[in-house]
Amino acid sequence: MKNRIVLFIAGCCALLLSSCLGSDDTQYELSKDCQILSFSLSNDSIPELKNVVFTIDQVTGHIFNIDSMPYGTKLDEKVICTVKLASTVYTCQVMQEAISDTLSYWNLEDSLDFSKPVKFVNTLWDGQTTKTYIAQVNIHQVLPDSMVWGIYKEGIADGAVKEEKVVVFGEGNDESYYMYTQSVNASEGYQLYRSAVADGKNWTKLTVSGLPVGEIRLSQMTAYEDAFYAVTTKGVLYSSADGQTWSPVENSPVIKALLGTIDVDDDFTAAGKQPSALSAVIDKDGTLVYGYMNEAKVWNEGTLLNEGFPLTGFGNLSYNSMFRARLLVVAGRDKDNKLTNTAWATDDGKVWAKLTDDETAPFDKQEGVAVAEYDDKIFMLSGINEAGKASSDIYLSRDGGVNWSLSDSLVVMPQEFKARGFSSIYVDQDNYMYLFGGKETNSSNVLNQIWRGRINRLGF
Repeated sequence: MKNRIVLFIAGCCALLLSSCLGSDDTQYELSKDCQILSFSLSNDSIPELKNVVFTIDQVTGHIFNIDSMPYGTKLDEKVICTVKLASTVYTCQVMQEAISDTLSYWNLEDSLDFSKPVKFVNTLWDGQTTKTYIAQVNIHQVLPDSMVWGIYKEGIADGAVKEEKVVVFGEGNDESYYMYTQSVNASEGYQLYRSAVADGKNWTKLTVSGLPVGEIRLSQMTAYEDAFYAVTTKGVLYSSADGQTWSPVENSPVIKALLGTIDVDDDFTAAGKQPSALSAVIDKDGTLVYGYMNEAKVWNEGTLLNEGFPLTGFGNLSYNSMFRARLLVVAGRDKDNKLTNTAWATDDGKVWAKLTDDETAPFDKQEGVAVAEYDDKIFMLSGINEAGKASSDIYLSRDGGVNWSLSDSLVVMPQEFKARGFSSIYVDQDNYMYLFGGKETNSSNVLNQIWRGRINRLGF
């Protein structure tokens, strides 16, 4: 009946236009726009609902909020829906999936149930032209502060592996993971696998030459400026421009430990350019001192080695703090082969400062920890303690490594994760944290897998 009335009114309008215009041959076509032009929701019991911005996709007919409402938001009662329709829309019908499976006429005023998607069907003045919309309220279905982990890739290396180190090298689309492994049979030499950082699941095996078999401190391998660097147990420094062909570095001192790099971002400097550096501990005629190599590949000496400073088994991190690039080393074994639970930092490679307090143990003495900058904090994934037992605890520092606290129940490793030490760690641009390999004990083989985790809100 309503459709007939609409057709009658439309016909009258057409006749009226014709009589008014006389013999004018110009044809006039009424608009067939039946769109929803604006959409909003509100409810006094859910005050944040009125601030939710909805996107109307006129092509697909979907109405939704791009920024999901907080986890735990309950839409357990009807809400006021305010829409603006095109002027030529005659009727608007709704189907509320939560309470009905049929369309019913809506007067644009009655509240609606949005606990499930709602269907809107607009009908034009001609009684035939329609447009359908599906409107829904997106609510985060996971705890935003929880960290979700899972195995990302398994079975990369061929055979059993005794030691492993992953180095990230390159820039932009050429940035790649370089995974170096030493098999259980040390005489087989070192193996190399490469994958684009943007991928991480497809790996290519490459040849390696020039590294002395069984002598490389694989855990201390690093990249500095435009080359890879590695040190042997005899203190000889090796370098490679492509990660495959290696050779000794001429005129380098005897290296007791390769500590890492001070990576300077040109946009992150105070007054003048802070020089980058490859930091190390140097054996100078039996005396251990700090040393560093600059961009010109010239070595310089620093102060005497501090008592209790780690030389093996430490975790390291290059990071920025207070407008300076810094290098942090955490835990590990000192020159007397004793485990430590301290954190040290430098901004030049010459002088190192102990950050942690001797009177307050920030964490257990251990080695093989993995350290990364994540969520505006420094994360330390525990390693292997004095009893030879690995831990899956995660410690956080909000002040650059001075104070540490055990993470809460939302940022933990899952139960199925095997505690391990000596993993390589990397955080990508999408805020995923990757753990490569690792060992359950000092004498066990490397776990041939990659784990990936992310705090939920960093992916929203």
